[in-house]
Amino acid sequence: MPFRHRRRRNSLAVLPVVAVLAMASVACGSDERTSSGITQTGITTATDPVTDTTAGTRPAPVEETTTTIVADEPATEDPPAYIRNVEVAILESFPPQVSVEIEGDHPTPCHETRTEATEDGSDYTIMVWSVAPEPGSVCAQVLEPFEVVVPIGDGFEPGDYTVTVNGATHQFSI
Repeated sequence: MPFRHRRRRNSLAVLPVVAVLAMASVACGSDERTSSGITQTGITTATDPVTDTTAGTRPAPVEETTTTIVADEPATEDPPAYIRNVEVAILESFPPQVSVEIEGDHPTPCHETRTEATEDGSDYTIMVWSVAPEPGSVCAQVLEPFEVVVPIGDGFEPGDYTVTVNGATHQFSI
């Protein structure tokens, strides 16, 4: 009996070596002249339409176009930001200084705030945009709150004024 156990152990030790050799021979590939019975599927080769002479007519070349967006101007796809709250702050100074505190939400944390203020007599207009990140940027799709303070001037005379933020009008008096 002891002889049988030794023989069985020796044959078990040879099995992993044989398995490794078999896998190595399969991994190295086979010559087309000698068939191993293994076929390879799922591999497709694409032809280049420019160099392939059997494809018939070649497709028309694609024209390259570039668009340059000036950094100071909002892109046409940048929508006005969603505004939650607007407060006009009149500082107790002489002459009075006025700023507009704006709270809102961007569609993602990657969006940035851009503002533009214009004046027409006693009417002030502020536009707030939600500037999109570079195409291909990876960003969480959650609302991102923002706050921005836009100074609209100093030296206000006593009177009634109007400030319009993204289309919503607010009155204030000095």
